[in-house]
Amino acid sequence: MTEATSTRRGRLRSLASSHASGALVAQLWQAAASFGLQVAAAHVLGARGLGELALCLGVIILTTAVTSGFVGDALTVLDRHDQGVRAGLQWWAAVLALVGPAVAGVVLWSVGVLRPAEAAWFVAAALLFQVEEVARRLLMATLRFWRLIVVDTVALVVVMMALVVVSVVGTITLGTFFLAIAAGQLAGLVVGVALAPAAERRLVSLRGARIRAVASFGGWRGAQVSVNPAVFTAMRVLVVAVAGAAALGRVEAARIYVAPALLAIQGIGSYLLASYARDRSLPLRGLVARASRSSLVLAGGALALGVVLWAAVPLVGPLVTGDSFTLPAVTVLGWAVYAAATATLQPFVSLAAARGRQRAALAVRLTDASISLAAVGGLLAVGLPYEATPFVLAVGPVAGGIITRSVVLAPMLRAQPPGQDTRSTSTTASDPLVGAHLVGAPSGKAVHHAR
Repeated sequence: MTEATSTRRGRLRSLASSHASGALVAQLWQAAASFGLQVAAAHVLGARGLGELALCLGVIILTTAVTSGFVGDALTVLDRHDQGVRAGLQWWAAVLALVGPAVAGVVLWSVGVLRPAEAAWFVAAALLFQVEEVARRLLMATLRFWRLIVVDTVALVVVMMALVVVSVVGTITLGTFFLAIAAGQLAGLVVGVALAPAAERRLVSLRGARIRAVASFGGWRGAQVSVNPAVFTAMRVLVVAVAGAAALGRVEAARIYVAPALLAIQGIGSYLLASYARDRSLPLRGLVARASRSSLVLAGGALALGVVLWAAVPLVGPLVTGDSFTLPAVTVLGWAVYAAATATLQPFVSLAAARGRQRAALAVRLTDASISLAAVGGLLAVGLPYEATPFVLAVGPVAGGIITRSVVLAPMLRAQPPGQDTRSTSTTASDPLVGAHLVGAPSGKAVHHAR
């Protein structure tokens, strides 16, 4: 073996075991799990049933996004080994996991989307979904992305086993899917806790919980990361109101088909937030350049994957939808464009949040969400085909990326001479909760090892 060959193999091994690769593979595997579940729904429930399930799952994802951003991002950036902070994180995790699903279940039942029994299983699935997400975020915060694959595999296997059992003894319904999801999330939670480092599994007394301190960071992040799921939920409501649940089912089937590209970007976004928090001591100028490179790579990869998926629709589409309806190829391409548009925003918003500009990042997300929803509303109002929905949704993220770079990050760069570090005084100089324990490392040795 030549020295060059040995070097190349060493680089490949390093890439395969890197945190970024772990984040990408974990997110792709989570996409595969979601893909399998919703393909099963498309085959069993048809377009209309898939549309109803997609609407309910969208609400679960929305409530989980609030918890993930509020608690998950807070435990990533703040010093969760401080007992007061840890108690505050526990308090908010419990409150959000209980309140969000309960309110959502009551609303869906009151408007006639769910029957009482379905609403009860929906609440159970949504609650467990959020708690399991907190366990996943602990693994992400400690950069143990590869262990997420085990968690998601166990959850998927249990979900599918539950569906098979029900199909043998009875009929699969919408409520059956909620029951299966609840069982899968419970299994994933148990495995996730078991795989977390021992120091991360301990619970502390709520006495002295720094509830406001956690909320001062997590509240803004929870609001920010919930914007995208809120846009999707509002989009689904608009499509159902104008074109019906079957139309939403077709749009969702195309989104499911392109989910690997969409979720890969989200996975890299989770890694970027942790890496930006870890590298807080580095100059902002270099991190902005890194974000620009990440944006270009992610957008190009999403478009390339989208074109491949679009070309494969005639062959693979029937495997996704079954015999009940046809997968719209143009909508598949539209979701690929949306994935690429999201990539132009995600790295820069993550960097702004890691540098303490949560309010500015939230303002950007609200702006791009308003643009996207206005575009979708205009599309449906003038009678254009609902199949074009993802194309117009893409307008908002592109605008948001431009605003983040020019309005949020550019002034921070101009405020510091070249070569000097540009730290956010709101989270580093003045916030004692953020410091040497970023990314959850209990010591400087662990921080160095994480890099």
